[in-house]
Amino acid sequence: MLEIILTFPTPEGSREIRIDRDKTTFGRGSDADHRFADNGLSRLHAAVYRDGDRVWVVDENSANGTFVNGSPSAPAGTPLKQGDVIKIGNETVLTIHFRESARPELSPAAADASDGAGLSSAAPTRTVSSNPSPVSAIAIAFVGIAFIVICVSGLFVAYRVLARSEVEIADDIDDDPIEVRSDKNKDKDKDDKPPANNVTSNDTKQPEDVKITGTPDPKPPQNVYTMPAGKKYLDLSDAEKRQYLADRALKIAQVIGNNSSDAIPAAALDKIKAFADAYAKRVNVKAAGGCRFGDNLQVTYERASKNAPFIVKAFNEKGTDPRIGLYLAMIESEHCVCLQSPTGPLGMFQFTKATGEMHGLKTVKGASPQNPDERCEPEPAARAAASYMKALTGRYGTGPSSVPLAIGSYNSGEGGLSSNLVKALDSNSGLPRDFWMLIANGEILSKQFQSENFKYVPKFFAAAIIGENPPDFGLKLQPLSTYSK
Repeated sequence: MLEIILTFPTPEGSREIRIDRDKTTFGRGSDADHRFADNGLSRLHAAVYRDGDRVWVVDENSANGTFVNGSPSAPAGTPLKQGDVIKIGNETVLTIHFRESARPELSPAAADASDGAGLSSAAPTRTVSSNPSPVSAIAIAFVGIAFIVICVSGLFVAYRVLARSEVEIADDIDDDPIEVRSDKNKDKDKDDKPPANNVTSNDTKQPEDVKITGTPDPKPPQNVYTMPAGKKYLDLSDAEKRQYLADRALKIAQVIGNNSSDAIPAAALDKIKAFADAYAKRVNVKAAGGCRFGDNLQVTYERASKNAPFIVKAFNEKGTDPRIGLYLAMIESEHCVCLQSPTGPLGMFQFTKATGEMHGLKTVKGASPQNPDERCEPEPAARAAASYMKALTGRYGTGPSSVPLAIGSYNSGEGGLSSNLVKALDSNSGLPRDFWMLIANGEILSKQFQSENFKYVPKFFAAAIIGENPPDFGLKLQPLSTYSK
């Protein structure tokens, strides 16, 4: 892997900053990883993201902007290459350098000459004859025999010690197994059944029990709503639907990263319910064929189950819950792998050309379903989406509401969501840094945010509730997050 270095001038000479983490931040406040005495900087001004050998800079909604080679950085970030110059604040200038690893690879001849103690490639080498003398051969044979004797002796001693330890341990334990109990249960009979909430590893009926790599264990919800026997979602009353959705939305919020999430506000629940109702009614729609929005619900989620293994693998590799990717693809394209928006974004995750390239996709100018590029290939597209969501989630922090904020910014672009977030927070210093808070204060935000983002995150939750509880909606499927092969 390349070394990625940012250099900047100081009165004492050039200094370096090594970019070896996923995210490195710059500004003049204590929240920044690297602080500069520049009055033109915001407290948290810009961030440089790294994914392997790819690196890009994102402006963190600063007052004076972030510039790459004199041009403002793109809202989704600007990829960086050798020699690019980043200017932030009034006078802070950072230049990027890509370097090969500091320790050079040794050639076979140099490796023979090295004694293994980390000699540099500039050290003098000595020639070794291919025909060693008889004395050398005898010495080598003697050393080999001594080494074998020492190894055999060591194995014999280890065997005796282990055998003695097993006898001593056997003498110290009873015939019955030891059962560790809490004080509350210590007087119960040892044949008691295990707690009712234990589940086997192959249980796929309850999606909240599915263990996904990198996902924190959600805390149990306070009020669990149980679907009445023999009923489906559409059979419930409006009050029952709201109870059901409130419980399931809280579980989704917890498993996608908001482990301590509070109850979903009533205003947000209204919007989730509107989308859930619309999705649920599609269970009776006649299958249209092809790949399009609004098709039969069973057909739509079956299509998603075929893409799920790629998405689960890609998001797990990035340490991000796969359910985020599964339901982003649902609301972006309903898992149509080469869908194109009228404005140009293409593929299952609706990447623009610039954002796709930034996250490792090979794109083609003028690509379309008839002339596709990697945005239309499920596996590369899933990897790019996982990379992008990891960067977005990192941008909004690790608080309990960071994931909905990141999901919202996937739709609006980081710049759009950030500016609306700042506007809402400035309206009332007591407001939390929370997507649901933005919904509650929608009247002060942009028309674009009200028309698009107010719908986007609630629609994500509605799609996820259905995908993780398919039998409740009359679907003959497992939870989407369990399709890993």
